[in-house]
Amino acid sequence: MSKIISFVFCFMLVYSAAYAGSNAVVDNILSRKSVRKYTAQKVEQEKIDIILKAAMAAPSAMNKQPWEFVVVNDKKTLENIAKILPYASPAKNASVAIIVCGNADISEIYWVQDCSAVTENILLAAESLKLGAVWCGIYPQEDRVKGIQRLLMIPKNIIPLCVIPVGYPAGNDLPKQKYNPAKIHNNKW
Repeated sequence: MSKIISFVFCFMLVYSAAYAGSNAVVDNILSRKSVRKYTAQKVEQEKIDIILKAAMAAPSAMNKQPWEFVVVNDKKTLENIAKILPYASPAKNASVAIIVCGNADISEIYWVQDCSAVTENILLAAESLKLGAVWCGIYPQEDRVKGIQRLLMIPKNIIPLCVIPVGYPAGNDLPKQKYNPAKIHNNKW
């Protein structure tokens, strides 16, 4: 009888976890938000490594993996990034910024999609580590691309897609509810 009770108890635990609406991955996705203000606390190298491993777990067209990264933690360089990119002012106060780049020699056509998947993985990994991050675009604005290439000495065939400032949040930013059933079309428009 105790085996039956144990089985039923275990079944109920598994069932309730699976169907109670709690899912760590989905919860993390729905918790992600753009964080633009950070404390002075440095992001640990171990966390940066985890974020970059998560980034490179992204899918890519024909598995070409055309991504490259420039990790910046030098304060002067972070300030210069904020000067070059008008919407990247959070970089000047971040502990670190990750510049996601695509290698056009590896994937001339799909590097943007591949590096966008990488970017989302970075944002989700940062969220899971209780860090704040925000996607700040660079590409396709030619002046911004060239400015970041010059500043960071990036070769011409490596195209910076975006900069992601990362740090410990200095506030209580909340995720936005973006679900809109009106945007869903079934079977046809």
